[in-house]
Amino acid sequence: MLYPNLKFPKKSDRPFFYTNFVSTVDGKVQVKKEGYWPIGSRRDYQVLLELRSFADCLIHGGNLGREFGGITVKSLNKPAFKRMRKKLGKDPVLPYYILSARTDGLKISKTSIINPQDGIPGLVKFLQDKGYKNVLVEGGPTLLGSFLKENLIDEIFLTIAPKIYGNEKGSTLTLVEGQLFPEHAIKNLRLLSVKKFNSELYLRYRVI
Repeated sequence: MLYPNLKFPKKSDRPFFYTNFVSTVDGKVQVKKEGYWPIGSRRDYQVLLELRSFADCLIHGGNLGREFGGITVKSLNKPAFKRMRKKLGKDPVLPYYILSARTDGLKISKTSIINPQDGIPGLVKFLQDKGYKNVLVEGGPTLLGSFLKENLIDEIFLTIAPKIYGNEKGSTLTLVEGQLFPEHAIKNLRLLSVKKFNSELYLRYRVI
């Protein structure tokens, strides 16, 4: 494991939120065309599973859920992943929620779809009431932007893939979409660790 014995600080008033993304060197986390996915290596995917194994629940936004919801459900149900969680003392079944006002195109149980009518604060209360301590928010970039706007992301795990995609207007997404933080609210990060595998870098940041 890249992060054996991973520990997170405890929050008294809300869950601890962390996120995991993979980005190209030029800052692209997604291209809206075929042929550009996956961005990271097999090792990056293993790290994704590893970070999921430490979570008490997993959150996706509506767009990400429509694109990868079915794949995510299959991945979470694999015996190897359940064994990984059980070895860590976790419930083998990782609760998976999608924040979306629409249910069309979502290939998961409707009981796992959360309507964002109360916004991010409403979601936080829901998760707090469920007793979740460590919550993994995988995005997409719009959902991550909403969490950052509310100062609710505590740590960021970021894989830098040794690729440059370039850009065409409207064709790529960066780590955060839909938000430009004002100067007084720019998010500053403190580097906690750097790990290297071949030419990929695995960064862990604390949001200050």
